[in-house]
Amino acid sequence: MSNPDQSGTPICLLEYGLACDGTQWPPGFNTSTTPRPKLGSVPYGKRFTSCTVEGTLALTYDDGPSEWTPDLLDILKANNVKATFFIKANHLYEDLVNHRSDKSPAIIRRMYNEGHQIAGHTWGHKNMDTALNSQQRRDEMVKAEIALNDILGFFPTYMRPPFNACGPACQADMGELGYHVTSNDIEPRDWAGNYTFAEQQFLGRLRTPTNRLGIRAWLGIAHDTHERTVHGFTQFMIDQAREHGFEMVTVGKCLNDPEENWYRDPVTGGAVRNLPPKDVA
Repeated sequence: MSNPDQSGTPICLLEYGLACDGTQWPPGFNTSTTPRPKLGSVPYGKRFTSCTVEGTLALTYDDGPSEWTPDLLDILKANNVKATFFIKANHLYEDLVNHRSDKSPAIIRRMYNEGHQIAGHTWGHKNMDTALNSQQRRDEMVKAEIALNDILGFFPTYMRPPFNACGPACQADMGELGYHVTSNDIEPRDWAGNYTFAEQQFLGRLRTPTNRLGIRAWLGIAHDTHERTVHGFTQFMIDQAREHGFEMVTVGKCLNDPEENWYRDPVTGGAVRNLPPKDVA
C-alpha cells in the first residue's frame, strides 16, 4: 500500500486562536481522493439513532483519547466488553508542528487490537451545521481520516457529528464521503457531571420495552474525557446492562454490519479484509 508522505506539512491543533486559520493539515496519506463505494447494507449519509439487533446494547465513547482512556480500556478488557470509540482526531496531536503524542498510536492500536470499533468524531469538534460550510465539513472529516490512517493504515466508515448536529446538508456531505452518521437513543449527559442523573437516564432506557424501531436494543453515548465516566459510570453501565440481559457490542455489530465494512482502504476505498492487527507500540 503506497503512502505519499505529507510530513513536511505543518499542523495547527488549536480550534481557534493565534496562528490557526483552519488551512493546516496533519501529515500522512491524503485521503481526499479515496474512492467511496458503499459497503454493506447499512445506509450512508442518513443519521440513525438505534440498534437493530435484538438484545444488543452499544456502549460508545466520544471525544477521546484522553489521559483516562487507557484506564477505560483496562475496565472494558476486565469485563470482556467491546465498545465503539468516536475519535476527536486533533487529540492525537499535542503541539503546533508535526508532533503526534507519543502515546496516541499505542492507544488507538490497542483499541483496535482488543476488538473495539474505531469511528470518527471529526478533526476539531466544530458544529457541522452552524460553524462549517460544505467544504469545511469535508475537510474536517478528511483531516480525521488522515490522522487515523497514519496510525492504522485504514480509516472508519462510521462517524458521529459533534453535538449530534448534522442536518440534511451535512448528511448529504457525509453520504458522499461514505459515512454512516451515528447518533444515540440513550443520552445520560455524563459530560455535565451529574452522575445520579446519568444513571437514572441509563436505567430508564434499559427498563423501556423497545426502542423507536420496536426492537429491544439501545445505542448509548458517554465521554472518555471525563474521569468519573471512566472510574464509576462505565462499570455501572456494564453491570446494569448485564443485569437486564443485554449483550454489549460495537455499533457495527448492533447493526449486523460485518466488521470488514467498518473501515475503508485508503487507496482502493474498499472494505478492509483480513488485515492483521498492528503491534501495540
